[in-house]
Amino acid sequence: MRTITNNYRDTHVLNLGSGGERGPYLVTQTGVAPSDPLPKERMFVLRPDGRWVDFNAYACQGKPEAMDEIVFSTTTEVMETFGKLMGRPQVLDLPVDEAGLKAWIERQKSGNPLEAAHEWAVGYRERHRKKRRGQSESTLWARILPQRKRLRKI
Repeated sequence: MRTITNNYRDTHVLNLGSGGERGPYLVTQTGVAPSDPLPKERMFVLRPDGRWVDFNAYACQGKPEAMDEIVFSTTTEVMETFGKLMGRPQVLDLPVDEAGLKAWIERQKSGNPLEAAHEWAVGYRERHRKKRRGQSESTLWARILPQRKRLRKI
């Protein structure tokens, strides 16, 4: 069993886009956590904050929004994150709900996992479009309101 590293050459970057769209991207690596007392091979994912996490900790949650935390919008974000990684990988030990994981595995058996990932990615893009629209509207109002206060009524 191989210990995971922070070397991008040891990872797989998966494009979850569909229909010719690019992104979001999932960075995975299979191996053993550097400080695992009982070596157990797992699939780890790199989060945008630079920490590695057992994929099952997110899969078991059963809600698409949870997976949003472990993807990158662009390959540029992936490369920037790898550029900040130094030394041994930092592994965040999150709990895995066994019942939720079992349910997720059952859902994958009944369908195509790649197709399910693409469907999730469509929802991800839509959630992030709404988030960006909300931010741009609030930014616009933040610029308009101070100016409105300076206007005098005629």
